[in-house]
Amino acid sequence: MEQKKIESLTGKWIYEEDYGYGSAKGELLLTQNGRKLSGKIIFSENAEDEETFMIQEKLEGEINLNRIQLKAIEYDVIHSDFDIRYELDSWDGMLINETTIEGDSLDDQGISGSFKFERIVEK
Repeated sequence: MEQKKIESLTGKWIYEEDYGYGSAKGELLLTQNGRKLSGKIIFSENAEDEETFMIQEKLEGEINLNRIQLKAIEYDVIHSDFDIRYELDSWDGMLINETTIEGDSLDDQGISGSFKFERIVEK
């Protein structure tokens, strides 16, 4: 597979994740500086038998060829009707093309899932 050079991952991305007993949807705001990545992800999480809540996580990571690694370093609860102690997430994915990153996620509690980031292309 030929490696395609992507100018920059900086921008806004739609986030979707399925982790077996629930899902998360939201938005990733990403900044790339060389190989370093930073940003924040804001999403609603909908787990079976629980009320939906909204979280924001601050991220750090890097890109190496077409491999993307992101790790949350802190979080804020944006909205919840109950007390939350949230476990920080990490994402390990591949850059499929200029507008899609797919891979696996894992939180500090050991819960894994599959995610997709799709770039919002400004027209």
